[in-house]
Amino acid sequence: MKHVKDALHGYIELNDQEQRVVDSPQVQRLRRIRQLGLSSLVYPSATHTRFQHSLGVTHLAGRFAESLDLDDQRRQELRIAALLHDSGHGPFSHASELVMEKEGYSHEDFSCKIVDQLEDCFEVDAGRVKRIIKGELEIGQAVAGEIDADRMDYLMRDAHSSGLEHGHIDASTIIRLAEIDSRRLVFDSKAIDALEGLFTSRFHMIKTLYTHHAVNIAEKMLQRALEDYVSDVEKQMRMDDYEMHNALMNSSGESKEIYSKVKERKLYKRCLDWDRDKLTKEQLKTLEKQIKDEKKIEEEIAETAGVESSKVIVDAPSTPRIKEINVKVKKNGFVKDLTELSPVPEALSKAEWRTVKMEVYCEEGIEDDVSEAAEEVLEKHTNAINEYLD
Repeated sequence: MKHVKDALHGYIELNDQEQRVVDSPQVQRLRRIRQLGLSSLVYPSATHTRFQHSLGVTHLAGRFAESLDLDDQRRQELRIAALLHDSGHGPFSHASELVMEKEGYSHEDFSCKIVDQLEDCFEVDAGRVKRIIKGELEIGQAVAGEIDADRMDYLMRDAHSSGLEHGHIDASTIIRLAEIDSRRLVFDSKAIDALEGLFTSRFHMIKTLYTHHAVNIAEKMLQRALEDYVSDVEKQMRMDDYEMHNALMNSSGESKEIYSKVKERKLYKRCLDWDRDKLTKEQLKTLEKQIKDEKKIEEEIAETAGVESSKVIVDAPSTPRIKEINVKVKKNGFVKDLTELSPVPEALSKAEWRTVKMEVYCEEGIEDDVSEAAEEVLEKHTNAINEYLD
């Protein structure tokens, strides 16, 4: 048994199987991938890694296993899955993941490939470990569910490292009051206050950190550099931050030019923050279909403004859907939806809809021209939508 000191959870215990997994090159690579990508450009201390997070998730998954009274075999499956759940992340975390998703991959796909590569390191069934990573088994909900070890650790760790005060989550209460009922992870009603706190923490972290406009600009610039550079997605996903940094700096053309700006924090400026409140949900849905090809809209805005298209970036993320809160709570022997017992999660989900915005960025010095052009282009699309809907 080995003990690893962690800033959040104290000492984390690792048995021989887990130690072999941790010592593998595939997991050691995570030491060189920052959890929050380029967020340190705004929050300088947010430099923690996927490796630290993976150890934290393993620790919390082990506590879930104890609370759920799992046998040794199931407990080991859960902890190995927790260790490897993020092993498929590529360099700069989410920026490379966005490039990967456009090619039809997910980081879970690559994590499952790594499970296969490392199956000689552990004694549990690799197939079950992969299914847990994908959230397909009942115990997998403790690692890949709505309320899980992954979410609790990253919210607490991201807040701690960035210096924010939004990551106070009563993880002990949530885990202690968890159980499996009819193949579902459910929580005793005594955990409702703690569950509300988790949803509140997540909402404030999204507003303050995860959708910070300067971080978004840097990530979009990096994404553009990666799209221009990367030709082999699988090779890219095996790289770490340092290897990708060197590759981009030794590249040529737009990828090197735009990455150099990111490296020196010479970020594009926000020249348009499109007001979603002007549009109905039906209009937004139609607009998103029209501007799904960001490159095409960028070219249209650049042509209207009379500038090079490389100097304009459109960030048009899909409007977050007000999804069903699928958290189950047991009260008086009956399992109910959390939303039946608390208005907080649903209200925060609706508020979250307004945190992700459609924005246009451009090089410094041409903001006025690009802003005017972007307004004109988006107004044209909106008018076309109104005519279509009428």
